Amino acid sequence: MDRTGGDKKTKPTLPDGLSRRNFLETVGGLGAVGSLMVIMPSALRAQEAGEPVKIGVMGPFTGPASRTGDAIRDGAMMAFEDARAAGEVPVTIDGSKRDIEIVWVDSQSSPEKAVKAVTDAVNRRGVQVMVTGWHSSVAMAVMDAEAALKIIHIGHLGESQYVSEKINKDPEKYKGWFKGWPSPPIFAGLYGEPLRYFMDNGLWTPATKTAAVLVEDTDYGRGWGEALMNSLKQAGFDPLPYDVTALDETEFSPLIAKYKALRVSVVGMTTTGSVSAANFVKQFRSQRVKALVIGHGLTWFSEWYELTGDASDFVVTTDSPHVIAPFQQAWVDRYEAKYGEEPSIAPSGHPYDYMRLAIEVLNQAGTLDLDTLVETTREIEYKGVWHFYKFSKEPGPNALAPNEVMTGRFMEGFFFPMVQLKKGQAKIVWPLEYAQQEFEQPPWI
Repeated sequence: MDRTGGDKKTKPTLPDGLSRRNFLETVGGLGAVGSLMVIMPSALRAQEAGEPVKIGVMGPFTGPASRTGDAIRDGAMMAFEDARAAGEVPVTIDGSKRDIEIVWVDSQSSPEKAVKAVTDAVNRRGVQVMVTGWHSSVAMAVMDAEAALKIIHIGHLGESQYVSEKINKDPEKYKGWFKGWPSPPIFAGLYGEPLRYFMDNGLWTPATKTAAVLVEDTDYGRGWGEALMNSLKQAGFDPLPYDVTALDETEFSPLIAKYKALRVSVVGMTTTGSVSAANFVKQFRSQRVKALVIGHGLTWFSEWYELTGDASDFVVTTDSPHVIAPFQQAWVDRYEAKYGEEPSIAPSGHPYDYMRLAIEVLNQAGTLDLDTLVETTREIEYKGVWHFYKFSKEPGPNALAPNEVMTGRFMEGFFFPMVQLKKGQAKIVWPLEYAQQEFEQPPWI
């Protein structure tokens, strides 16, 4: 995907001409929870037989990951508008046509603040269904609060295996929690096979088999670090114990100097903070370490190239969906026309799909009864724009826990290709059947 449009800025289209500043002021004025009655003429709304169904959309709308929150909001709004255009809204609940009201639930990237926000959303604002979210640490806290609130949450994007472990320990307690991103032991494990292929076929000749892993200080970061270390071992590397840094860390020179002294040949890095990720990539390049960088999460930010410039050249990552089919390119084109920038697909495309899926669940269930919603979600098979969605009924090779979205091949499950970055573009290099170019070894190795 081309990222060279560096002068483009996000100009979200919100209901009734609401600007992003107005949106944030509205959310701030309501505390951690803000609501928007999504575009519907009052005359039509008056014809509805029931009160709106309130769907809470969780995201870090303020705080260190607010750019991710922007993408979540934009994807969810686009999904809602498309669902209405497709006749999926109003939904039919207990035989009555009911509109939908979106309530924005701001996690602020904080587990404690997220718990307060979702509790307020349900108890004060009347939210009946929750959709999406970001950060595994937030998921770990919120899933307990929501179990007590007896509400369904579809497609939270906290991926840590620790979330799966909690579900496995008490599946009845967490029956309403549908994990929207596969666990790192399944997904981070995907790095080993292509790296081994690149080496075996002479595309990459690392000088040593020493590897380093750097993660953010969160449940997600530690879970990903453990999984990547195992994957690198399977590819023949000897990884050092993973290093941990704060989500908002900006100075990595001492760590990078250590990696250089230890002659590492590959460094896997992940963070959900855009400034932190960009600073690591730029400082790594400036020190000219003779190593390949796995930049997991770098393309979660639509402005990744504006932040890193050519320092991101030759980075590889398997962190997001990427355009393979024409219908996906059409979605990207519509998003860009609407918001004035290319999407970062992980935080915008997934909320789009999960919002559409949640609306489909409501229409199929025809009720707000928790057990019926849970059963309907467990049984649903849904072809979204970016994946084929099906939730596991039990732990297995494609999901670590019940209610976790299942992995699979392209449009047969949840699927990410590996891409390599260069000059603002992310080109698929693995699997080979979808490759847009051959993997390139960084010239400084």
